[in-house]
Amino acid sequence: MGRISVKTITAIKLFTVFLFASAQVNAASVSYFLDQSNDLADGTNYAKVTISDSIGHAGDIEFAVEVLTGAFPTPLSNFGMQSFYFNADDGLAVSAANLVDINPSWSVNTDKNPGGGFGKFDFEVAGNGSNRTELLTFRISDVTGDTIDSYALNSVLQDEEGTPGVYFAAHIADYDSVVSGNTSGKFGGSSVVPIPAAVWLFASGLGFLGWRGRKTILNQAS
Repeated sequence: MGRISVKTITAIKLFTVFLFASAQVNAASVSYFLDQSNDLADGTNYAKVTISDSIGHAGDIEFAVEVLTGAFPTPLSNFGMQSFYFNADDGLAVSAANLVDINPSWSVNTDKNPGGGFGKFDFEVAGNGSNRTELLTFRISDVTGDTIDSYALNSVLQDEEGTPGVYFAAHIADYDSVVSGNTSGKFGGSSVVPIPAAVWLFASGLGFLGWRGRKTILNQAS
C-alpha cells in the first residue's frame, strides 16, 4: 500500500476541523432581524438580535441587540434604543434577577407591552429617562436547562389572544422621519439572519478537499 501524502493528511484534518467548528457555531449562536415597524416601512432590517452560548460564563446565555443605524432616516444627537422586549420559555424558572451584566442605568421589568401592535412580552430591558444605546448586551445566568432557543419565542397579541406575534420588539428613538413626522417608533421581528454566502463557499471548498483526500487514500490503498 502506498504512502499517504502530507497534502492529503492536511486536507483531511482541515475538513474534520471545519465540520467540528461548523457544528459548534450553528449550535452556539443564532441571529434575528427586527424588520417590522409601526412608524417606518416594513421589510427593512432595523435591528439585529443575537443570542449565543456564553464563552466566558459556562451555562449562561448572552444577548446582543444592535441598532442598524443606516436603516434610519437622519439619526439625531440622542438616537438609539430605549427598550428591548423578549420572552422566556414558561417551563423555565426565569426572573429579572437572572438578567445580569446590564448597564447600571437600565432596568428589567416583566410582563410588558411595548405598543406598536407587537404583543406582550415576558421581559423588558429599558433605559431610564433619555438613556439610549445602539448596542445592548446582557446575560441570562443561573437558569437550569435553558438554551438559546428558550428565548426565541412568539409574543402573544393582545387583540387576538393566542395568536403568535414576533419574537422580539424594541423602542428606538430620536430620528427625523420626514414621511411620518415622528422621531421614534416601535420595531419588531423574528426573521432569521441567513448564513453569509462566504461561509457556504468555504464549506464547499473544504468539503471538496476532504473528498479529494479520501479519493486519494482509496486509490493508494488499491
